[in-house]
Amino acid sequence: MDKVSTELLKRLQSTSKQLLTHALEHALDETQNESNVLQTIINMQSALELLSKSYVLRRDGWKAIIDPKFHSRSESFLLSAIADGSIKTIPFWKSREIASETLYLNEEDRTLLDTFQNRRNQLLHLGYISPPKEILNEAIWFLVRIIHQLKWKEILPVSDQYLTNSLKLFIGSALYYKLMTNSCYIDESIDRAHDLYPYEVTYCLECGKESFVKTEKDNLVCFVCGFKANTDIIGFTDCPLCDTAETVAYDRMNIGINDRINGKCCKCREFIDVSMCKECGNVFIAGKICEFCEC
Repeated sequence: MDKVSTELLKRLQSTSKQLLTHALEHALDETQNESNVLQTIINMQSALELLSKSYVLRRDGWKAIIDPKFHSRSESFLLSAIADGSIKTIPFWKSREIASETLYLNEEDRTLLDTFQNRRNQLLHLGYISPPKEILNEAIWFLVRIIHQLKWKEILPVSDQYLTNSLKLFIGSALYYKLMTNSCYIDESIDRAHDLYPYEVTYCLECGKESFVKTEKDNLVCFVCGFKANTDIIGFTDCPLCDTAETVAYDRMNIGINDRINGKCCKCREFIDVSMCKECGNVFIAGKICEFCEC
């Protein structure tokens, strides 16, 4: 990535993370007062604006988010303009339009986007008297339906993007545990997983929620905690304890070189040893025989 893109991305990602975290702190506060509602609106919408530009920049390059009059300027000029704040980016409506080209947005999502932006505009330009507390739930829906699609995970170091609870790393443990007790967030995340991948949903190895799906390129992604893996790394077999198909997760990289390895059921959360058949490669519960080769 060139220096201009790197510098822009660093700023967009750092600030959007702070804004999103601050929005969630207010949205999840036990005291649902007017101040929390107003702070949630301002910070969530601002995080969206920066994350949408970050999303477009990573996909299309820095020229896609910078005013065309700067496109022909030298790298040193651009870096200086970024540093002193004189560079001009495209308006939010434009970055939203560009980002939307590759996002999944149904009619309900678009209505939520418009409603949230209108609330923010009303707040900043006219003020807001007695804002409805339903906005706090709207913010959670907003996180699940819109923010999660903008690849916030890429803000984390590469080492934290796979095989980790990335949402906990992103917003911190205290805020994450608050979110995990918020039924609005959990229910919406599970519904979203089923809506987008109705035949691919299973239980997450990390958080145990029924929100783990196989997406493009055989990636496995949890819609609740952000845990991400690949089917080349993690395999699944049936659990004899809770009698659920394809929920015992095991390490594909090591099962072939061991007689048995430890697996874990994503649903009942119990540890179970699994083995691989030396003849056909079938994986089954250790101590039993291969149902295909009977050996």
